[in-house]
Amino acid sequence: MSSAQAAGSKLESCRFPSPPDKIVKTTSLLLLLAALSLPALAQPSCADAAAQANRQSGNKLDTAELSDALLSLNRDGRLPDKFVTKRQAQDAGWKAGRSLWSVPALKGKSIGGDRFGNYEKRLPAGKWQEADLNYKGGKRGAYRLVFSKQGLRYVSVDHYNNFIEVAPCR
Repeated sequence: MSSAQAAGSKLESCRFPSPPDKIVKTTSLLLLLAALSLPALAQPSCADAAAQANRQSGNKLDTAELSDALLSLNRDGRLPDKFVTKRQAQDAGWKAGRSLWSVPALKGKSIGGDRFGNYEKRLPAGKWQEADLNYKGGKRGAYRLVFSKQGLRYVSVDHYNNFIEVAPCR
């Protein structure tokens, strides 16, 4: 083999993809990315998911509050700042059985973020937290959002007797 043939052979083994190969690879990558994003696009907005849960509850929920809570859980992994745990409320001067809003620092706040035991096993096994919904001062009502770190969300309008699953949302 001559030195020219050897050099030509080395060049062929180092070929760069032709433009059509690049187009095929780029198109394939874009299609893959689009396919992976479809499940997120298929999810309803959190406002729509809250509205659906509200309809299922007999229109008993504050859909704006529920939507805000769902968005915050999705985005930040925690409830909005209007929610305080029982411990935080007690540290601010609240006593169980009294109106949360009787403590000036807690006016406008709601209880949320504490553990929910699921002792009756009405929800799937897992670690759950809860938040009051529709709190307007006075005694805590029966409306709750129950949620997990895995993204499961339920509402109850009868103090945990029945649960309505809230659709995953964006």
